[in-house]
Amino acid sequence: MKSCLNTHPPSGRDCRAFTLIELLVVIAIIAILAAMLLPALAKAKSRAYAANDINNCKQCMLGMSMYVLDNGDSMPEPGWQMQYDCWLTGGDPNNNITSLLASHAAGTFQADYNKQLAYFKGLPPATHGGQLYPFLKSEKLLLCPEEKIDLNYYKRYELISSYVWNGAVVGYPNTPAGSPLAPTYKLTKFKASNILQWENDENNTDYRAWNDFANYPQENNLPTFSSRHGKAAQVGRMDGSAARVTMKEMVAQATGNYKNDLWCNPASLTGR
Repeated sequence: MKSCLNTHPPSGRDCRAFTLIELLVVIAIIAILAAMLLPALAKAKSRAYAANDINNCKQCMLGMSMYVLDNGDSMPEPGWQMQYDCWLTGGDPNNNITSLLASHAAGTFQADYNKQLAYFKGLPPATHGGQLYPFLKSEKLLLCPEEKIDLNYYKRYELISSYVWNGAVVGYPNTPAGSPLAPTYKLTKFKASNILQWENDENNTDYRAWNDFANYPQENNLPTFSSRHGKAAQVGRMDGSAARVTMKEMVAQATGNYKNDLWCNPASLTGR
């Protein structure tokens, strides 16, 4: 057996072990490479979530299109107030679908979520489900896969959906609680590119952004769409399609005082 104690090993190789400094250098290089790789992996994961979001929006838009075909071109209610029938839940004149408080607690969250989910599916205490339930069926289509049950989530009134509809469907009516809502516009009143659905901003802690299933393009002078998936928002359009729209374009439209794909009230010259 050859010994590494030989002055001149036959192979010509140096049989010394790694020194501590060499090991630390290798570990440092691996750590640097991992640090460079993790953001890329996180970005790829977020893109996968974004693709899931687009699919959710697409399924909702297909449901909307089927509803419209069955109802003389009239669109589902957007959920401007939660006690009325809408695309997502069956109506409840007593407004039991949501807490009267501005937030939920960790201890009651699951019970509150299940109660709202019953109004989507038409289970007791609800008497019937949401207008799109016959076409959607699965509650998984209502939530972004990146949702986190955190303190911001507890502050929401509505819990079962990451997505909201555009209040333009009923012309953004300023009606007091308990008043009947205006009927929805027919789908043909909108352009194909008009945006009907978007993922709501999970960081917006103003309860008004989460008090029902529909929104203005901006609430309290803040855009209401999520930027969790990077430089674009996932939306559903009136023509039944789903797409990614750059955040720059979404912000420009939400803050603009002109008719566009977000501000698209058919009865208004400015779309508001």
